[in-house]
Amino acid sequence: MKRLIPTLLAAIFAASAAAQPVPVKGPEYPALPSAVSSLGAVACDGYLYVYGGHAGKTHSYDTKTVLGTFHRLKLDGGTKWEQLPGGPILQGMNLAMHGGKVYRVGGMEPRNAPGDPADNYSVPACARFDPKADKWEDVPSLPAGRSSHDVVAVGDKLVVVGGWEQKGKGEKAAWHDTALVLDLAAKTPKWESMPQPFKRRALTAAVVGTKVYVLGGLGADGGDRRVDVLDVASGKWTTGPKLPGEDKVAFSPAAATVGGRVVVNTSAGPVYRLTEAGDGWEKVGEAKTKRMVARLVPHSADAVILVGGAGGGGNVDAVEAVRLAGRGEPVVVSDK
Repeated sequence: MKRLIPTLLAAIFAASAAAQPVPVKGPEYPALPSAVSSLGAVACDGYLYVYGGHAGKTHSYDTKTVLGTFHRLKLDGGTKWEQLPGGPILQGMNLAMHGGKVYRVGGMEPRNAPGDPADNYSVPACARFDPKADKWEDVPSLPAGRSSHDVVAVGDKLVVVGGWEQKGKGEKAAWHDTALVLDLAAKTPKWESMPQPFKRRALTAAVVGTKVYVLGGLGADGGDRRVDVLDVASGKWTTGPKLPGEDKVAFSPAAATVGGRVVVNTSAGPVYRLTEAGDGWEKVGEAKTKRMVARLVPHSADAVILVGGAGGGGNVDAVEAVRLAGRGEPVVVSDK
């Protein structure tokens, strides 16, 4: 019996280790041209595109620290960022990809010089970048200015969720209570609105089939780990399992879709994946650099890329690939 004990213990430890996500080193990428948060990022035809963002101190915005730069990096072995034609200074927006083109939707534009009182405006302007022509072109503007929102592509449609409209110095911001849809296949594309069952900003979104998962964010009363799901085909909303962790991790998480499943990173560091049944979360990785107001883009069938954001010491320039475990570690999520 004594001889069997070491063998049994070894088997137990081996089984336990096998049940945990095994971290595997992912590809390495050069740092962003600038350390930025609240930027736009999307993967398109083998490249990672990044636009704008905030390069200053937290909650301090001006015409110098919010950027209008535009760059891309080759995902397969890229070692240097390529500068592309930029545009208006913007933060609090995102990018989406459709038909080999990159779409930019809304965002926040400060109009005050450094040191002057904040004068922030959410803009309605939208544009798309054609990599073949190497230029931007206008697309229909939003019905009203919107920032701190997210935008995703569902088939031929762009879908905008969440956000608010900042109206400048001394004016109260208006929280949006509608989602917007632009059918790019229409003869004359026009933004159409639909009710959304929440008012949140600093959220993130990811697409699975015809469904848009809207994760986390900040409501008028603080962080909200809620997950709302819009079926674009039917126009109906449902709810999904709340994000794991404390309410504070709900502020500006980052999400992507990998292998037909939603993957999300929160400021606490873990990377979670929605279960196959869609009724819970499992831990499948861990970010080396904890950050919020970052972006997450898919890399491959077992990896995501975390881009920019803000950490404990300020804005982050790290572009970090995180390998996803094939077998996740189940997590308990509080409904409180």
